Amino acid sequence: MSRSQISRDNWTKYTIGVLVPLLLAGTGEYVAATDGSQVHEFQWQKASPASQGMDGAKLAAMKDSLAVRHTKAFMVIRNDRILFEWYQKGHGPDKGHYTASMAKAIVGGLSLAVAMSDGLIALDDMATTYVPQWKGHPRKSKIIIRQLGSHTSGIEDAEADNLPHNKLIGWKGDFWRRPAPPRDPFTLARDAAPVLFEPGAKLQYSNPGIAMLTYCVTASLRDAPYKDIRTLLRQRIMRPIGVSDEEWSVGYGRTYMVDGLPLVGSWGGGNYTARAVARVGRLMLREGDWEGRRLISVEAIRQVTRDAGTPGNCGMGWWNNNDGGFPELPKDAFWGSGAGHQVVFVVPRLNLIAVRNGSTLETGMDHHEALCVHLFRPLVGAVMDIPFAEREAIHIRSADTREAHAPYPQSTLIEGITFGDRIIDGVTSGDQWAMTWSDNGLLYSAWWDGTGFGYRGGWNTAGRCKSDGLSGIGI
Repeated sequence: MSRSQISRDNWTKYTIGVLVPLLLAGTGEYVAATDGSQVHEFQWQKASPASQGMDGAKLAAMKDSLAVRHTKAFMVIRNDRILFEWYQKGHGPDKGHYTASMAKAIVGGLSLAVAMSDGLIALDDMATTYVPQWKGHPRKSKIIIRQLGSHTSGIEDAEADNLPHNKLIGWKGDFWRRPAPPRDPFTLARDAAPVLFEPGAKLQYSNPGIAMLTYCVTASLRDAPYKDIRTLLRQRIMRPIGVSDEEWSVGYGRTYMVDGLPLVGSWGGGNYTARAVARVGRLMLREGDWEGRRLISVEAIRQVTRDAGTPGNCGMGWWNNNDGGFPELPKDAFWGSGAGHQVVFVVPRLNLIAVRNGSTLETGMDHHEALCVHLFRPLVGAVMDIPFAEREAIHIRSADTREAHAPYPQSTLIEGITFGDRIIDGVTSGDQWAMTWSDNGLLYSAWWDGTGFGYRGGWNTAGRCKSDGLSGIGI
């Protein structure tokens, strides 16, 4: 990029972020050598959960719960120590797993952060700066980069009627089949996908919107040393943080040439080992610093992982808890996630990183709610050294949220209920069911006697019901 194309303020950023790394590449002082070798290599160390302020028994219980919920990989890292690492049989630390939409964070959001660090693109840039075809369009001409990354652009998603992708027709079907130009997903996202509402009006998930985010990032790289986001990430991020080329891949393994731009998919199509994802999580937690080497600016990391100032709880490809929508979590928590509940979860306040790969944790439950119930909430609950005042604040926020979403209004007649320890059997033809609410929002009940739902003699023994545990009832 010529100096005339870069603002005076951004020239320094470009020099520091791009030219200096290139000059130092041969010395190994900033980036890795092109063969993937590392000069300043970071190695994970293992430690017991207790030594890092976490409850090992709770982490083991989490693993058991996740294992029966189709999990293939589960890692917990705190204070740069691996406290728990488990793989389902047939999987392992050297085996990659598909990312699904977690790629929106670790590919789309991350490549945007690098380009922003270099002063090549900004969140409030008009998309038409990079997509001239949108000039003059009544809605597309109003879209800014911030809206593309936060699912608020209004661009329609390539989904319909909960159909599997191979059953979709028209432009939506081709978006997922990914044929060659001009029916490639980027051209379709640019020209065929309609804008359903005024940009910035609301959050509506959009895979084509993320495709156009990466279209804009790639256009910003026209005169930069690395022209596509795959090469950009490999040279500027993945090799420097110690991830070999064999541990990751992106963009469904394809590059589309559209209007002279080498476009690589970022809405899905990645494949990473759990440890490779964890290293990306560590880079984000450290706000772009890697062992004293500044790979991405602090400002750029914060811009992609924190609240984008748009409707919803999204940064640029990353989700976050800045609005306290998940009251059980610290507000600085952020994560990238995709179908099947692929997730990298980062909590800077707790110096905590978790990675989970596998299949869907629980069908019929909202995607993020399932993550919170089965991963986020128990993980934070396993941290033993959260200050009492902060833990109480989290508990209060959780209680307030449960009350606000209670299925029925508070009774005006019942002032309170006190449960006794003794059950009094005063009837001749009924059963007692002890019940209690739990912090996870379920009503638990336990009953057992082994004689069925009949009178004491055991009537209806053919329908006998016996339970030796608890049943959770969602209300």
